[in-house]
Amino acid sequence: MQKTKNPLIYIVQDSVIYRDLIVGYLKQKKFTNLKTFKTGEECLKEIFRKPDIIVLDYSFDGITGLELMKRVQLDHPEIDFIFLSGQNDVEVAVNIMKMGAADYIEKNEKAPQNLLHSIEYIVSSTRSEKVKKGFQIGVVGFFIMLFLTIMIIILMTIFLEDFKL
Repeated sequence: MQKTKNPLIYIVQDSVIYRDLIVGYLKQKKFTNLKTFKTGEECLKEIFRKPDIIVLDYSFDGITGLELMKRVQLDHPEIDFIFLSGQNDVEVAVNIMKMGAADYIEKNEKAPQNLLHSIEYIVSSTRSEKVKKGFQIGVVGFFIMLFLTIMIIILMTIFLEDFKL
């Protein structure tokens, strides 16, 4: 994920009413960097902007949500996908998660809250990964500096002893 403060979220939803509901709810919860699409094809045309998260339906006209995810993952494996679908099929949900989706949420009265929790989890786990990488880089940098300092002391000791004689 590129941005953890205000991630770029694409919402691919053919139902205008449901799309507006999701967008309104996310904006109310301070996620304002949103871009909506009616079809997967429209989303693919804008994929060069490298969204952090794509929220999409499992099935809509044109390419399916699963096809869209597969195409995007080839060139952009860092993008997270959340499926928001009216399909209540556990097998479908499990398969989509195995293929790399971050979450599968059934469309119901709790879907907006569940979507928010899923997005917040993705953002916080990305933040944790960045902190962990920063810590690892700091530790490696410390040991490199320690090694260089020891080498300089050893070389100075050798050089100064030859200089005294």
